[in-house]
Amino acid sequence: TPPAPKCPIGEKKRKPGFFASGGKHAVLCDCPKPEGDYMRAYHAKNTRYNIILVTGALAAFGSWGMALSSGIIGLNWSLPPYVYTEDEKEDFEIEEERRREEKEARQERHQDAVEARELAIRRRHAKEAMEREVDLMQRDMDEGISNEELDELQRLAAEREAFEIWEKDEIKRLEEQQKEREQIRKEKAKVKAERDKEREKKRSEKEAQLEKEEAEREKARKKARQDREKAEKEAQKEKEKAEKEKEKAR
Repeated sequence: TPPAPKCPIGEKKRKPGFFASGGKHAVLCDCPKPEGDYMRAYHAKNTRYNIILVTGALAAFGSWGMALSSGIIGLNWSLPPYVYTEDEKEDFEIEEERRREEKEARQERHQDAVEARELAIRRRHAKEAMEREVDLMQRDMDEGISNEELDELQRLAAEREAFEIWEKDEIKRLEEQQKEREQIRKEKAKVKAERDKEREKKRSEKEAQLEKEEAEREKARKKARQDREKAEKEAQKEKEKAEKEKEKAR
């Protein structure tokens, strides 16, 4: 095999199809040979790139800030302003009030159902305990009962008394709750009636204002029409007068 080409010493004229080392294949001598201080060149390039980066970032953020401040670009961070009419606002308030009343009614019905279910369950348990208590009392009078059954009878009697007290308090609480609800309904109905009265008053005032404005516009239109007719009559008179003067001049 032929030996690898050696690095040339000095500058030689390159042959066509050959590398600078004189061979047809590149060797390390054919690589570029940097000159000067590497770190100085590196820092110079790095400083230039950093200046370009900071300048581009400032230009980008500055352009973005100017666009946002001028209102050209909107990011829709909040709901856009929409000018509702007074009638639309009133309809929204009425709908919101209706939904709130329906929600409160559903909550009241749910609470009543839960309380009625609890009361029915406890009454059923009390009835079953009462039947067991009556059976034990009958057996005690007839043939006697054991100590365990006597303890059960005493426990059932205590539970029955506790249930009677709880039932009495619960019924009283439900009655007071119903009275309070009725009072709240009356107050809400009163407030609603006053609000409806105020709305009707505002609506009447608005209709009266609109009628007044329409009457003023109609009056202005009528006056403008009369002025126009008067001007047309005067122009017609001027025209007839000019024609008469022209005939006399002939």
